[in-house]
Amino acid sequence: MFPLYILGALLALMVLQLIPLPPSVWTALPERQIFANIADIAAIEQPWRPLTLSPSKTLNSLFALAVPIAAMMLYLNLDREYRRRAVPVLIILCSISALWAIFQAIGPARGPLYLYRITNFGSGVGLFANRNHQAVMLASTIVMLGWYAGSLKPHVRQAVLKFYASVATILVFVPLIFITGSRAGLLLMMPALVLALCLIYFGGYYPGKTARKRRPSSSKFSLPSGRRLMLVIGIITISGMAIASVLLSRSLAFDRLFSGGDVEELRWQLLPTLVTMLKDYMPWGSGFGSFEHVYKIYETPELLRPSYLNQAHNDWLQFFIEGGVPALLIAICAIVWFCVRLGTVAKTWRSSNPVKYGVLMCLAAILFLLAASIGDYPLRVPIIMAIFAVLVCVFNDGINSVQRRDSNQP
Repeated sequence: MFPLYILGALLALMVLQLIPLPPSVWTALPERQIFANIADIAAIEQPWRPLTLSPSKTLNSLFALAVPIAAMMLYLNLDREYRRRAVPVLIILCSISALWAIFQAIGPARGPLYLYRITNFGSGVGLFANRNHQAVMLASTIVMLGWYAGSLKPHVRQAVLKFYASVATILVFVPLIFITGSRAGLLLMMPALVLALCLIYFGGYYPGKTARKRRPSSSKFSLPSGRRLMLVIGIITISGMAIASVLLSRSLAFDRLFSGGDVEELRWQLLPTLVTMLKDYMPWGSGFGSFEHVYKIYETPELLRPSYLNQAHNDWLQFFIEGGVPALLIAICAIVWFCVRLGTVAKTWRSSNPVKYGVLMCLAAILFLLAASIGDYPLRVPIIMAIFAVLVCVFNDGINSVQRRDSNQP
């Protein structure tokens, strides 16, 4: 499968960045002269050095790729029946993190339920250390829940219970994102809710579908259908819960959306520095994982803060800063593959129902995580890397199913 080749290319690039190079080659690389001057001042013979400016961090990034690769390999070794259960398993995993966040929210601000020494204390971060990662994952899960509720088959055991459980979980996630305090999660929650409601409305299942249809009444006034009624109730309920969260002053994300902060100000001030680093380390990059150390070379007095900056908070720029042109080529290949596969569904949109809704769900969840990477680094978190890898596999399987259905049609 092509996504596995993309991960293999990233792995190969990281291995190449760790290979020691002779001094004549290494010192000719961009922005390496400062390290060569240090060795000359210390009267030390120039050693062989790898391309990366932080070998230990690059090695850590290399080992971190084991998570998405393992997730993909495990998924690809499953038969078709078990692959269908992949998304429900992801929903359960994300729901556990949401439940953990609820207990954090009702407990002490620095209680034992926070799993990391450095974290957003007082926020419902769940199994994460960063509230943005938790909120982005919840927003992506809302789309998964909408698809799951609409894709149930009428003959499935306890279908009605599973449907209402999915809808109820969405209603729990909405106020939870509000009180998490993540603006990224709040911004992504809006389109996630719209897509979830559309997937439920246009999905193949809704309660009462198997009931005997009544004859149309001769009266001009008739009750709305089950789907329309659910859509109206869902919109009213979600809107009411969001308004209640704001009015009850529990919406930290809503407050942060319209108020600036030191971290947000730093992100805007950091952008010119990131662009400068991108230009300086082209075409070979500084080495994956090296940003934390390399940034200190560029850190100006205006950018100094009591806290340190371990990531660029713009994963797209950081990816190219660390990987250079090779990383850019790998990203272009992934985007081209993604667009070509998506074009398959677009050509057969009318004939690919209901498989197309699963593809649409994966597309939305993947794009949410990629969009969140503009202002943060969710795809550097192991759990989200695994979720992303599985979603890409489900997306690819959905495309293959669409192709099979299209080829079988006369």
